[in-house]
This record gives sequence, structure tokens and C-alpha cells, in this order.
Amino acid sequence: MFVCTGNICRSPMAAALLRARLRDVAPEVEVASAGLLFDDRPAEPNAVRALRHRGLDLSEHVSRRLDRELVEGASLILGMERVHLRAVCELSPDLFPYAYTLPEFVYSAAVFGERPATTPLREWVERIGVARTPAALDLDDPLIEIADPMGGSRRTFRTCADELHELIDELVALVWPVHDSGDDVATATPGGIHADRDRR
Repeated sequence: MFVCTGNICRSPMAAALLRARLRDVAPEVEVASAGLLFDDRPAEPNAVRALRHRGLDLSEHVSRRLDRELVEGASLILGMERVHLRAVCELSPDLFPYAYTLPEFVYSAAVFGERPATTPLREWVERIGVARTPAALDLDDPLIEIADPMGGSRRTFRTCADELHELIDELVALVWPVHDSGDDVATATPGGIHADRDRR
């Protein structure tokens, strides 16, 4: 689950980029996005243009407002700024272990090490944040946030899309390493990304 302010720029771009990367790696995974402000808004035109430049179509996107139903059960919730994580945790404090900014999670996961094929995603995420406390939500560090391009030029949106693309590539390499043996079955949950071992 990706979360941003309006669900019309950053989070839908991130979700579209991740879906594209997972087509050949884990196509069963459901990738969702939401925002803090409103429902039923189209993607910002410059966001549509930025992804069209990468061969992706965001023109059919419709925003969704964040609510408990969307995030409950999600194995990983990736906000663009810490304010988005605080909103998630206000809905359900129990989700704190699974809520990070996208840059923060990629950095933390890279330090911890890529997910083994035998480890469910939710368990791996819990292990990464074992020493993390809710005080992390109040830290002021723009280096682990994605700046809002809203109101910016086409170049600003393209720069944002480039940053998201790089982070998504790193995320996929950590969560779904190419040497996975194939016995890790990705399953969709209403709240977002969830991967479990084949339970047959």
C-alpha cells in the first residue's frame, strides 16, 4: 500500500511503477494506493505525462481516501512523507511496524538484507523494524521523504517519477530477489502487499 497526500501524484505513480516491475516477478501481488484528502479524483495530468514517458498509463486512475479497511492486513505500507505514516497509525496503531516512508524502508531493508524466499513478507518487515519505536514518526529528515511535485512543472514530475522508479527497483530487488526458488507464492490482500509460502 502506497500513501500520499491526495492519491493523485506520488502514490499512484509508485503503485503503477511497482505493478509494472512485478508482472514477471510476482504478478499475483496486489498493489494499492490511497491518499489523505479525497476520493474520486483523477491523477494529476503531469503525473500521467511522467508515467506515459515510461510507457505506463495512469489516465484511468481514480483517487481513494485512506481508511482503516484499506490498510488493515497490509504487510507493508509505504508513505511518501512521515505525515502519511502518522495518518496510518492514527487509524490503527498496530500498523506501525509495517509503515515506513518509501526511502526509509528501502534503506532499512538494504542494511538488514534481502528477504529470503522462505520468509513471509510480513515477518521479514517485522524483523527489519525490531528496534524501531513510534518516535521515528516525529523525526524531521527530508532525505527519507519524497517531495510533493504538486503544482510543479513537467520536469518536476518527471524528476519525481525518476526518483520513485529508482526506489521501486531497489525495493523489488530486496523483497523479491531474482534467486528466489519459486516456492514463494505471492497472494493479494485487500490492504496491500502480502507474500506467503505455498500452503498446499
